[in-house]
Amino acid sequence: MDGEEVRSIREKLGLTRDEFSEFLCIAGYQSMMNIETGFRKPGKFTAKVLRHLESLSRLKAVALIKEMNAHDIK
Repeated sequence: MDGEEVRSIREKLGLTRDEFSEFLCIAGYQSMMNIETGFRKPGKFTAKVLRHLESLSRLKAVALIKEMNAHDIK
């Protein structure tokens, strides 16, 4: 999975880099930027989650993100 695909999925979902990195448990904005520019690749599990989100409609993907965020551990 390349950075352009990751950016496309994030934009499809209407999330900022900060929001998306928080959901994916990635360090933050800069790490997300590194993935989107191809400097870094997402881990295997993250790529699987992204592929799943990509396969869903925007509505279902956003609902899944909200459901998963409800179980956030702080």
